[in-house]
Parts: sequence; structure tokens; C-alpha cells
Amino acid sequence: MSLTTKEMDVLIEKTKELFWLIVTALISVLTPVQNVLVLLFVAFLFNIATGIIADVHANKAKFNLKKAFNAVTQLTFYAACVVFLDYGARLLNEPEIGITAVKWMTYIVVYFYLTNIFKNAKLIYPSNLAIKFIYELLSTEIFERLKNMVGYKPSKHD
Repeated sequence: MSLTTKEMDVLIEKTKELFWLIVTALISVLTPVQNVLVLLFVAFLFNIATGIIADVHANKAKFNLKKAFNAVTQLTFYAACVVFLDYGARLLNEPEIGITAVKWMTYIVVYFYLTNIFKNAKLIYPSNLAIKFIYELLSTEIFERLKNMVGYKPSKHD
């Protein structure tokens, strides 16, 4: 069965309409969380950049496509969760709960990106005390250093 030229034109036109309908629906869902997605993407890019620099210059390793793909899939997962939380809360007529959930999830993800950024920066700039201190603070390693400074020795029960 073959289509006539007129039928093919109608099919192409209907496909274009469907495509733009889907694009418009996606944009309407993404618009309320646009700034959050931009923040996640910027943190992701900065994390990737410091990771590549640390691997290549400090660890003398080659660029690892598998690690990069894994990072992209994680970013996609976070972005999908943001959209799901926001859109789901709006569907349930609870937009404020969705906004709060999206903010908290974004804070958590950006915190871990920031911790990793400073871990990589510590490798890139090993003698920079400010970077080392910020990393220890973010990663809570500072508590270990404080325990050592005050001479805390854990007992068997700790």
C-alpha cells in the first residue's frame, strides 16, 4: 500500500502538529523549574570540568567516557526528579509542597556537586589551604581533624 503525494503531505503536516504539541507540553512542564534546572546544569558542568582537570593533571589519567556518561545519566535523573516533584505537586493542587521539595533536592544535589568540586580542586591545588579547609568543612572531615587536635581517642564502645 502506497500513499499518494497528497496523503503524504497531510501525514507530514499532522506529524509536525503532533511534534509541536509535544514540545509545547514539555516547555509548559519545564518552565516553572527552569531556574532549578539551570542551577543543576551549571553545577554539573563545573563538577565535570574540575573532575577532568583533576584526572588529567593530578592523577595523570585519560578522559574516561564511561565516567562522563555516568555523570550525564545522574544529571538526567536529578532533572527528571525535579520535574516529577514539581509537576506532581501541581497536579495534586499543592504547588508549595512541590516548590519546597524541589528546593531541598536541589540544595542536596548542589551540595554534593560542590563537595566533589572542592575534592577535585584540592587535587589541582594541593598547597591551597583555603580549598583544603573548605573541602574538609563540606565533607565533614574537619570533625576528624578536630577530634585529633583535642586528643580524642575513641573507646571500644564508641
